[in-house]
Amino acid sequence: MRHSQDRAHSVMPERWSRDWIILVLFAVFLVAIIANLIYIQVIRGPAYARMAQSSHTTEVSLSARRGTVYDRNGEVIASNVDATTIYVNPQEVTNPDRLATVLAEVLGQDSGKTKEDYLKIIDQPDLSFAYIQRKADTVSAEALKNRLSDEKLKGIHYLDDTKRVYPNGEVGSQVVGVVDIDGKGISGLELEYDELLKGVDGSIVFERGMNDIPITNGETSRVETVDGTDIVTSIDINLQKLCEERLLATVIDTEAQGGSITVMDAATGEVYSACSYAKKSDEERNAEYEAAEKEAAAIAASGQPSEVNPFDELCDYKLEVGKLASVTDIYEPGSTFKAFTAYSVLANNANIDENTTYKVPYALEVYDTVITDSHDHPFEDMSLRRILADSSNTGTTLVSREVDLVQLYDSYHAFGFGTKTGCDFPGDTAGQLEESKDWDGVQSATVTFGQGLTVTPLQLVRAYGVLEQGGTLVTPHFLTDVPNDAETAQRLMQDLTKRETVADAGVCKEVSEMLTSVVTEGTGEEAAVDGFTVTGKTGTAEIASVYGGYEENAYVMSFCGWLYGSSSDLICLVTVNRPHTNLGAGGLCGPVFSEIMTYATKRYQIDAQSK
Repeated sequence: MRHSQDRAHSVMPERWSRDWIILVLFAVFLVAIIANLIYIQVIRGPAYARMAQSSHTTEVSLSARRGTVYDRNGEVIASNVDATTIYVNPQEVTNPDRLATVLAEVLGQDSGKTKEDYLKIIDQPDLSFAYIQRKADTVSAEALKNRLSDEKLKGIHYLDDTKRVYPNGEVGSQVVGVVDIDGKGISGLELEYDELLKGVDGSIVFERGMNDIPITNGETSRVETVDGTDIVTSIDINLQKLCEERLLATVIDTEAQGGSITVMDAATGEVYSACSYAKKSDEERNAEYEAAEKEAAAIAASGQPSEVNPFDELCDYKLEVGKLASVTDIYEPGSTFKAFTAYSVLANNANIDENTTYKVPYALEVYDTVITDSHDHPFEDMSLRRILADSSNTGTTLVSREVDLVQLYDSYHAFGFGTKTGCDFPGDTAGQLEESKDWDGVQSATVTFGQGLTVTPLQLVRAYGVLEQGGTLVTPHFLTDVPNDAETAQRLMQDLTKRETVADAGVCKEVSEMLTSVVTEGTGEEAAVDGFTVTGKTGTAEIASVYGGYEENAYVMSFCGWLYGSSSDLICLVTVNRPHTNLGAGGLCGPVFSEIMTYATKRYQIDAQSK
């Protein structure tokens, strides 16, 4: 009996020990489960919730309504129209072949897509969202809705959207610029002021149910868009149209490589017009010709009479959308630069005036180079005024010797050459003006008549504005107002309206008055404007060769000037690149200047005698 009691006592502690071990293990297991639940629910819960939601939702971006762009007279030059973005949920499509056929028939002409293209978009069973057409016009979208409803085809959905439009077509397109499919500015003022114009995009999140099919009325969240800000520009779209038309006619008539026109108010720096044409590449012309051939063949095959001849629309020249030569392109200014040499001499040597006479040869040897005038002539006694009127290279070289090279450089630099203009446009370029210590022997002479340095058209217009304004250098600009945001307008315009006195008013007036002789009796007679006194300068600049030296018979011809003594402060520069013509710069560019400024006198009611 005692033995069995001893065995009972020995078994009970062992059982208790096992029970405790099981209990402890169970407790540890339970704590681990609770800890894991806490980790999942509390710590990782939000992340898992987001993952779960993202696996059952689709987010679609909503484009903000971009700000409107106006010209200086309040005319709309860039705005928005209602559009519809069309998308497909491939998992809802029950008849892909027929759906692709309808899409091609309704949207294909506008989108350029074929039935096969649409089938590729639709045939993506792993997706619940794919674009069919972004920013389609609302008429096409409505037609598609009706057609799909009639045929009971499923899978297509629609979002309200906006599309950027330019009411004036190509006119002003270089300045205004363009946006990409997402509504982001990629050139011109659309790019420069993208942050102002673009607004803030919104979004919609849709909930997806079984098999990833969007739930009807399953919008889970929406972030509303914020409209962009409107801007007012300095451009006069009507003047811009005239400038583009006259420039295109000129480059076509002379089979030139291109050209530019720039019109700026010297008092304010506001750019009224800027445009440039360039010759299309062979590839571009061939592609356009082939497209015209296809269109003509389609018209013939239709058997229907057409008043449209596709070949009539072909042109060898294009507006350079994406760049603006007035701001970005550099060239050697040639004789238009002589005005600033004249200023430097008059400002730095009190013994020289417009009547100081020089014995001017046709040819002048400078170091190892012979400088010549444009036409042969014997030694002539020429005053400074006559040297400018006849555009004498040798005469300008002789005059420049009345001051030292540092004085010449300082004057050129003061007029803004060699520095960026500060213009509010992409690609503002400084050009090149080396310091006088870096001028080699012959460059010390050629720079005085515009060789051996480079400028942009806008730089030259700005510098002529200093002469017209009596010594004040302004900042060229395109923005004039942000009408719905006074604080932003004030901040931006503070920089754009900066002015600086850089030259002597009396000397500027003296040079300006001398330049009237260029038009009354010199190389710029064709630039005359009836009833007004025109002052300005012609330029026939040789084009530097990539192999060194200058190309033969290759020039940039130009005329830059203004209506002297009038109520207008408009400066106009016309350039033509590589023209094929027997005309000089005055004969080629002068009439274009004259027509533009004649138009300006009427449009802006300019008084001929007010200063």
